[in-house]
Amino acid sequence: MAQPLSLLVTITFFGVILVSGVSGTYGGGAGSIEKTYYLKELGEYAVACHNLVSKHQLTFQKVIQCDDLPGLTHKLTIQAADGGVSHTYEAVVCYKPLIQYKKLISFKLA
Repeated sequence: MAQPLSLLVTITFFGVILVSGVSGTYGGGAGSIEKTYYLKELGEYAVACHNLVSKHQLTFQKVIQCDDLPGLTHKLTIQAADGGVSHTYEAVVCYKPLIQYKKLISFKLA
């Protein structure tokens, strides 16, 4: 009897994690430090990828907002500096943490 109960608890635990995920704008509340780091990492990745394929050398400043899209894809509103002047950009990043996969889908001036 203990084994089915433990299996049920495990399934419920992972179900809650999958459903809750990372969504909306960030700041405040439980886990905000981890979420802030996670979003900063995705924002820095987006800017670095953009710099590799463009003439610009943007400097990441911060993630302003994050919206979740279907399929572990995040739409980030990023503040980055171009030659010392701050601009706002929209980036879409696909991130699959279980297989350490990241891909920049789009990056544009907002």
